[in-house]
Amino acid sequence: MKTWFKAYLQLDKDIENNLYRKKVTSKFILLLSFTILSVLLLGNFIYSNQATFYVNLSLFIIMSLIMLLPGQQRKYASHIVLHFMALGILLVVYFNQGKEYTPIWSFLYIFLIMSLYGHRIGLRISLFYLTILLILLFSFTPRALTTMEFIRFTMVACFTLFFAYLAEMLISRTFEKLITAKSQLEQLSKTDALTGLFNRRHFDEVLPQKMSSANRGHDLLALVIIDIDHFKGYNDTFGHPAGDVALVALANLLKIQMKRGNDAVFRLGGEEFALLYQAKSDQAAVKLIEDIRVAVENLDQYCDIEKKITISAGLLLINSKQNIAVETAYELADKLLYQAKNSGRNKVVISN
Repeated sequence: MKTWFKAYLQLDKDIENNLYRKKVTSKFILLLSFTILSVLLLGNFIYSNQATFYVNLSLFIIMSLIMLLPGQQRKYASHIVLHFMALGILLVVYFNQGKEYTPIWSFLYIFLIMSLYGHRIGLRISLFYLTILLILLFSFTPRALTTMEFIRFTMVACFTLFFAYLAEMLISRTFEKLITAKSQLEQLSKTDALTGLFNRRHFDEVLPQKMSSANRGHDLLALVIIDIDHFKGYNDTFGHPAGDVALVALANLLKIQMKRGNDAVFRLGGEEFALLYQAKSDQAAVKLIEDIRVAVENLDQYCDIEKKITISAGLLLINSKQNIAVETAYELADKLLYQAKNSGRNKVVISN
């Protein structure tokens, strides 16, 4: 039962945004409504309370029909059911003339409205509902209710509304902060702290997605592995802080060059970087990485780095006909990079 309850309300699902709470509340409203109506139907049948029994039976039938709505329209089922619940409470209050604690069910409605609609809209709906309820109860004084009972209920209703509003506002703000913190944490987990580029972990996540997308669309995907030439010597000569400046300068250049929406730039570690981009042709793919290589040669003219740096790169062109595995793609691009380094550096080696 516990497992079914958690699965039905999706309690194990990751919290992505504030809509998660509304989805849980919607499911809870439907479950609670059917449960309450079933109990009330049974109770009123046993005690022969015909008027209330037929009201509950009507609501039960209407709710069952609402649940038969098409999928797209069913998302409004909880809203319709909740407002029918309010109508049902008002009808029961009317038939019982406010006796037998029937107005107390209004407090449940207020909390559910706040959770489903948020504190701002929920407050307006609750005020409208309470106004109707209080007018209805006032019409029963002093015949069925004493004036003091009406005043006490009014005060409790106002306090309940205030605390429901306050609780929902605080919960909403807490959720927003939680979602923001989660988003920032996810961003940090996939970002290189020094350069601000995506890191190796995110590269491992994105590469299969890019390859799959390119394969479905029959697009040409370029995977480039880049390495700064003689970077260890650069660090040994000028120090690691100067090396970090050079890494950041190269990262900024790559960001500028890779400016299309589907371009992706990564720092894989140390002085090694990776590029993923789609190209219209082999020539276009080669031209982009060659332009980057030439721009790096002139980087010392525009950035505060100690001396001129160059890069070597391996360019792997992937198309839908090749059927290359993800692990194989990276290994092939890495081998092309080392061919470039072993054949003189400051060059791009391209796959056949």
